[in-house]
Amino acid sequence: MKTKFSGILTLLLAFVVQLTFAQEKTISGTVSDNSGLPLPGATVLVKGTATGTSTDFDGNYSIRANQGATLVYSFVGYTKKEVAVGASNTINVTLQEDATALEEVVVTAFGIKRNPNDLGYAVSKVETQELIENSEPDLVRSLAGKVPGVDVNFSTGIAGASNRIQIRGNTSLDGGQPLIIVDGIAFDNSQVSTSSQTLGGGGYESGISNIDPNNIESMTVLKSTAAAALYGSRATNGVIVITTKSGSLRTGESVNRKLDVNVSSGLYFETIANLPEYQNKYGNGVNYGYVNANGSWGPAFDTLETIPTWPNLLNAFPDQFGPTVPYVAQPNNVEDLFRTGVVQDNSVSASYNDENGSFSVTLSDLAQEGYIPFNTYDRTNFSAGGTFKLSNNLTVGGNLSYSNTDQVGGFLGNNQFPGSASSFARALWLGRTWDLSLPYIDPVTGGPVVPNGGWDHPLWSWENDQILTGTDRIVTGFNAAYTFNDHISASFRVGYNKYALERRQIRHPQSRASAADGGSLLLDAFTNEDIESTFLLNFDYDLSEDIGFNAITGINTLQNTTKRDASLGSTFVVPDIYNLRNTLTVASLVDSYTRSRNIGVFADVTFSYKDFLFLNATGRNDWSSTLPLDNRSYFYPSASMSLIFTEALNIQSDVLTFGKLRGGFASVGNDAPAEFLNTTFAIRDAFNGNAIVSNRTLTTEGLGDQEITPEFTDEIEFGADLEFFNRRIAVDFSWYKKTTTDLIADVSVPSSSGFQRFNTNIGEIQNTGVEIGLTLIPIQTDNFKWTSFTTFTRNVNEVTELVEGVDRIQLAPNQIAYAQVGQPFGVFYGSRFARDDDGNYLINEAGGGIIQDLENGIVGDPNPDFKIGFINSFKYKNFTLRSQIDWREGGDLRSISITSLLGRGVTKDTEDREKTFIIPGFLGDGAGNPILDGAGNQIPNTTQVDMNELYFSPAGGNTFGINTVDEGNIFDATVYRLRELSLTYDFSPKLLEKTPFGKISLSIVGNNLWYFAPNVPKYTNFDPEVTSFGSGAIQGIEITTAPTGKRYGFKVNLTF
Repeated sequence: MKTKFSGILTLLLAFVVQLTFAQEKTISGTVSDNSGLPLPGATVLVKGTATGTSTDFDGNYSIRANQGATLVYSFVGYTKKEVAVGASNTINVTLQEDATALEEVVVTAFGIKRNPNDLGYAVSKVETQELIENSEPDLVRSLAGKVPGVDVNFSTGIAGASNRIQIRGNTSLDGGQPLIIVDGIAFDNSQVSTSSQTLGGGGYESGISNIDPNNIESMTVLKSTAAAALYGSRATNGVIVITTKSGSLRTGESVNRKLDVNVSSGLYFETIANLPEYQNKYGNGVNYGYVNANGSWGPAFDTLETIPTWPNLLNAFPDQFGPTVPYVAQPNNVEDLFRTGVVQDNSVSASYNDENGSFSVTLSDLAQEGYIPFNTYDRTNFSAGGTFKLSNNLTVGGNLSYSNTDQVGGFLGNNQFPGSASSFARALWLGRTWDLSLPYIDPVTGGPVVPNGGWDHPLWSWENDQILTGTDRIVTGFNAAYTFNDHISASFRVGYNKYALERRQIRHPQSRASAADGGSLLLDAFTNEDIESTFLLNFDYDLSEDIGFNAITGINTLQNTTKRDASLGSTFVVPDIYNLRNTLTVASLVDSYTRSRNIGVFADVTFSYKDFLFLNATGRNDWSSTLPLDNRSYFYPSASMSLIFTEALNIQSDVLTFGKLRGGFASVGNDAPAEFLNTTFAIRDAFNGNAIVSNRTLTTEGLGDQEITPEFTDEIEFGADLEFFNRRIAVDFSWYKKTTTDLIADVSVPSSSGFQRFNTNIGEIQNTGVEIGLTLIPIQTDNFKWTSFTTFTRNVNEVTELVEGVDRIQLAPNQIAYAQVGQPFGVFYGSRFARDDDGNYLINEAGGGIIQDLENGIVGDPNPDFKIGFINSFKYKNFTLRSQIDWREGGDLRSISITSLLGRGVTKDTEDREKTFIIPGFLGDGAGNPILDGAGNQIPNTTQVDMNELYFSPAGGNTFGINTVDEGNIFDATVYRLRELSLTYDFSPKLLEKTPFGKISLSIVGNNLWYFAPNVPKYTNFDPEVTSFGSGAIQGIEITTAPTGKRYGFKVNLTF
C-alpha cells in the first residue's frame, strides 16, 4: 500500500513540475524596423499553433505563450525572425529589410513568380486594397490612374457599362484590349454590341464585369512585350494576370493562421456627377417669340404670363388641362428625372491555411441601382478552390467559380436617325418651360406624352424601351506540380472558361423607334468557351558560386469556340407580350459558329551573376489554325537585361540606396480571328422559287486573303528603378518604342469585286511612350506617415502604313474616327471650317457664319497628351486618409450633348443673349476662297450674328453648336478629377483581444466627387470622360449618352 502511494505521489509531483514549466504567460513588446520606427500590422505567431496577433499602430503587441515556445515575427518586405520565450515577459524585436527583393514577389507569365530584381522589363503589381477600398463596383475603373502605362477610358454612367483599358497604346485596328488571365486561364473580355451605338445601342457590359474584386488575391500588369511574350499571340496588347483567393496558394505569415473568415459590406449612394447650370430667364421659342420648339430662345419669363397648353398633353388628358398653362421656368425639370441610386456590395470569404496547403471559399453579391430610373446591375459570384502539398513531393489543386450578372438599361445613341430613339434625346436640354412631372403615359395607347414631337419622354423610355442582359460564367481549373529534386520541378495546369450572354432589346410599339415597324424584339445569344492547358518544366542551378541558371520550358494549348445567334421580331400582335411568337415578322440577323486552336512551345532562360546582373531570353513558336497552312507556324524571341549597379559598384550611400538599370527587346506574333480566311458562299432569299447562292457581301463578311501572314509587334524598352534615402524616394522609369507590322484587318473594296470587304494584312502602327512611377514618403514619425505615389503616362501613337490604295480606314459607319497614315489611331476626320492660308476663318457675308471647306480634313485627335495620377495616403495612428486626383491633359472630344446644350439655349452660357457677335475672320466665297477688295486685300468680317445663330448655325454658314460642321463639335478634353477619397479607421488589436474579431475596419468612401474641365463651355459642366462606345476601338466620341455618376458611402470589414 505504501509503495502504491509513493508511486502516485511521484506521478503527481512530476505532473506539477511539468505544469510549472509549461505554464502559459503573457508576452508583450514592440516590433520595429532597423531605424527604430514601429511596424504596425506586423504578425506575431506562436510557432506550430494557430495562436497569433498583430501589432498596433505603435508596433506594440501582447500574446500568451508557454515558456520555451517560439514566437515568429514577420512583416511584408522584412526578413522573418524567430525568438524563443524565456523567463522574461518582454520581448522587443527589430526586423531587418529583406535585401533580396525590391518589392514583393510578382506573378508573371503563366503564374511564374519572380523576384522583381531579376526582371529586365516593366511589371507593375496592383495592391488588392487599392481595388476594393472604394465604392467602384467595376474592376477596370478601379485601375484608373494607378499604374503607369495603363490607360483607362470610361464610357457612360449606365450601371454595368463597359470601359476601355489599354496598355502602352493601341496596336491594332480593333481596339487592342489586353489579355486577361485569371488563375492561369484566359478570361474573355468581349463587349457584345447588339446594335450600333451610334444609332441606338446601350451601355453594354463587357466580360471582365464578371470579376469580383473581393475575390482577388493579387494582380500584376505585364506592360512590356518582353514580360508578356510567353503568352504568345494573345499578348500583343499586354497582359493582366489575376490570381483569386480560390486559385492561390498562400504562404508566409498567413500559412499558420489556420482558419480565417472575412466579411465585408459596403453601402453607397449614387447620383449624377454634375448637371449643367441652366438659365431660367428665357423659355421655349425663337427670336424672343414663343413657339413650342425644342430650343429655349423665346421670350423672357417676365414678359408673358401664359402660353397655350401643349397639344399632346391636352389631347391625352383633356380633363386635366385648360386652354393655357402658366409661362414659368421649370428650374428642376432635368434634375427631377433622376434619382439617388444605391449600391450594396457584400462579400463573405473563408480560408483555411496550414503548411500543407490552403482552401478558400468566397461568396459575393453586388446590387446596383443607378441614378437613372429603372437602370440596375446585379452580380453574384461564388468561388472555391485550394492547393495542397502531398507527401510525395506532389502538389495538387483546383478551383471552381461561377458568376451571374443581370443588367437593365435604356437606349442611347443619336436620336435623329430613322428608327432611333435615345432615352437621352432631350433629357439634359429640356425646354426651360417644360414640366415633365405632369402625366406622361397616354391612357389609351400607353405611349409617351411629351410637350412637342420627335422624342420619347425619358421616364417612359427608361421603363418601356429596355435592354436586358444576363450573363453566366463558369471557370474551373486543375493544377499539379511535382518536385523531382532541389533543381528540377514540373507543373501542369488545365482550365475551362465558359461565358454565356443572353440579351433582349425591347422597343415598345409606341416608341419613336417603332414608327415604321410597330415595335420590335431583338434576341442576342453569345457564348465564348476557352479550354487551355499549360505544362512547365523548371530547372534551377547554381553553375558556380557567382553564376546562377534558371530555365523554363513548356507547351501551351488553347481552343476557343464562339457561338452567336441573333433574331429580330417586328410588329407585336398582342400588347405587352415580348416574345418572337408575338411578332408578325421574324428575321435571323446572326447565326455564327467559330472555333480556333493555337499550340505554342516556349523556353525561358535566365542567367544571374552575383545577384546583380541578370540576363533573360525567351523564345516561342506558335501554330495557329486561323492562318494559311504555309504561314501558320511562326517564331518570336525576346531578350532582356537587369543590372543592379549599386550592388555591382558596391555603392554604400545613404542617398542612393538602390539602383537598377534594365532594357530589352521582344517580339510577339499574332494570328487572325477565327474564320477570317473564310471563302464559303452564302445562301440568300429565294427568287422566283429558286435558291440563290452568292458571295458573302454583308459588311461583316468579306473575302479572306489566302496568303495572309502573322502580324508582329516588336518592342524595345529601357528603364531604371531607383531608391533614395532608404526608400523614402523611389522612381520607376520606362521608355519604349513598339511597332506592329502586317496588321490584320479588313478593308473596303469596290463592289465590282463581288465583295464589300477584303480580309488581309493592312498596315503598320507605332507607339512610343514614357512611364514614370514616383513614390515619396515626405513625413514618417512614430504616429504619422504620409505616402505619395504619382503615375505619369505618355504615349504617342501613329499609323505609319496602310495597304496600297487606301488612304484611311473609317472605324465605324456614320462616325468621324479613322485610321490614317501619319496620324494617331482614331483621329477625327470630317467636315471643317474654311480658312485662308493664315488659318483665319472665311465668313459668309450674308449670314455671318463660317463657310464649310469643300474638302474634309483632320479636325481632332482623341488621344491625350499625357495622364497623371496623384495618390496620397495619410496615416495617423489608426486612421488612414487616402485620396486620388487624376489629371488628363489634352485629347479631343466630339460631343453631341455639349452642342445640344448650347444650341438649345438652355444653359447659363447662353443667358446673356441680348447682344450680337462678330466671328473674327475674312469674307469668303462659296468655293472657300477669300474675297478681295479693289486693292487685292482680304475684307474683314463685319456681319453680326445673335447668340441663337452663334450656337445654331444660320443659313449659308456654320457656327459652334447645332447644324454645324464636324469641327464645330470638337472640344478639348483636359480634365482634373478627384477620383477617390476615403477615410478608414482600423480598430486597435488591444480592443479586439477579448472579441472573436481579428481585425475590424470602418471606411467612409467616395468616387468621382469632383472634376473640372477648363476647356468645355463653363456652364455645361460636361465631363469629357464620357464616351459612347464602351471598350470598342472608337474613343473620344459622345453621342447623347448618360453622364458619369458619383458615389459616396461606407464600408465595414470584419475578420474572425
